[in-house]
Amino acid sequence: MNLNYNIKKNLLDLEYNKNLQYFNTTIVILFTYIIGLVIAFVTKQIDVKNNIQLSIVTIISLILIFVLLVFLVLIKDSMKKVISQIKELKI
Repeated sequence: MNLNYNIKKNLLDLEYNKNLQYFNTTIVILFTYIIGLVIAFVTKQIDVKNNIQLSIVTIISLILIFVLLVFLVLIKDSMKKVISQIKELKI
């Protein structure tokens, strides 16, 4: 093993760990939002009979969930690329 290989592998490992932190944080944000919505409905902070309020919450929720899911897919693809780059390095 040479020094150049170790440097590249370490940089790729750092990139992978960064993406893994983004991935985990995004999942935590998504579940926190969903739990918050459930609590808001259970405690009747969101009135299900008020169509305007319900539609605003629905639109905001759909946009937020869509953005977070797209972000998760992009991060997962980036993580797969880093893994393949690590495997391509000569040991």
